[in-house]
Amino acid sequence: MKEMKEKNTSILEYVLGLYFHVEHGLGIDDVKKYLNNPNVSDRNQVFKAELVNSLLKQPITPQEFEKLTAEELETQEEVNEFLKNEIWKPLYGNEPVKCEN
Repeated sequence: MKEMKEKNTSILEYVLGLYFHVEHGLGIDDVKKYLNNPNVSDRNQVFKAELVNSLLKQPITPQEFEKLTAEELETQEEVNEFLKNEIWKPLYGNEPVKCEN
């Protein structure tokens, strides 16, 4: 199994590279456990802010997505749809994707 070091990457990149890598077979329940670790109280908030930022301001490109997950998505729209449908909706439901200021 490919290992990633959380300290050298954003939490979003870490989650994509570990929990959504095609070789790992981990799912959203594993992501929830990771994000809600009581020993790291702000992890879920930081992850959510990074995900919002990726969806609204600085997207993860298809090339970056492929490096992290080994899954090839052709367009930015496909990457954003993946992030919304496979991560945002299972974690945050119908909550709007918006920047918290």
